[in-house]
Amino acid sequence: MKKMRAAAAIRTNKWTDEERRLLAVLQPVFGGDVFVVFHDRPEGLTLPVPVVDVSSAWVESQKLTVVPDWGWRCGDYFYYALRAAVPEYDQYWLIEPDVYFTRPAQSFFSAFEAAPEDVLGYDFGPFTRDMRFTRGLPGVAHHRALFAMMRLSGRALDRLFLQRQKLSRQVIGQDQYPNDEIFVCSMAANDKRLSCGRLEDYAPSWFDSVQFATEPDLLVEHVAAGYPEGRVLHPVREKDVFKKAVAKRLSSNVSILIRLRKSLDYMTKEDLKEIGDMASEEIHATLNRLYLKRTRHGRRASRPQ
Repeated sequence: MKKMRAAAAIRTNKWTDEERRLLAVLQPVFGGDVFVVFHDRPEGLTLPVPVVDVSSAWVESQKLTVVPDWGWRCGDYFYYALRAAVPEYDQYWLIEPDVYFTRPAQSFFSAFEAAPEDVLGYDFGPFTRDMRFTRGLPGVAHHRALFAMMRLSGRALDRLFLQRQKLSRQVIGQDQYPNDEIFVCSMAANDKRLSCGRLEDYAPSWFDSVQFATEPDLLVEHVAAGYPEGRVLHPVREKDVFKKAVAKRLSSNVSILIRLRKSLDYMTKEDLKEIGDMASEEIHATLNRLYLKRTRHGRRASRPQ
């Protein structure tokens, strides 16, 4: 049987230590078959591997819907751009830079060399919860998988691309336009010509007792020091990105503000600033208490001097 030819690509909109770390993992495995699919690459930025550029203009040229957050929501667009740029491959891995391997990953990817499925994703399966992205794709049984790392066949991408174009011709509210996970997995699972499977079925030890999910963010130093070799985790962030992610999550629970909106209407900008400052002080105090508690119990991680 002919050996399938596979490519691996990093999906990103920046070039930082996270992307460099993932590239260092992929190159020993895939050699010259590694690419970067870059959303709005800054002018003059050069990379050590071939780049497939994606922009709103490219999305429009492909007759795909341009929702304001398509770069985050529609990861399958990156896949279509990769397939169009290098159509000679049978299989395509698309991996986000916050996917972290705790050791060289040759044995991880070799576990999939004989995997016949057209679509492989982590925790692939039915999705029965009602959400805005499923409402934009009525009439099919919904499925999902974590899109941070997936492998799709070339024929799957060709079929999904045509279905995405067809969907883009329909009138769908921007907030309900299906995201990558719901669209790709649902359309593939309902296509009799395509087969689907789960990453963890082929490489179970790599996902054993570790987090591979959308949240919470994990600090790279923590993962590097505290997890066994031969694991893959997500999302693992550098310290600056981790700090921003924590701050964003702490400030994102605004449901109580909706219930207080009528009272807040009577506040001035100065009042609102004071509330924000008070909230910041309370959060800082809580972080300090947690830090001191861990230190008193001898659980503080060592730091390089």
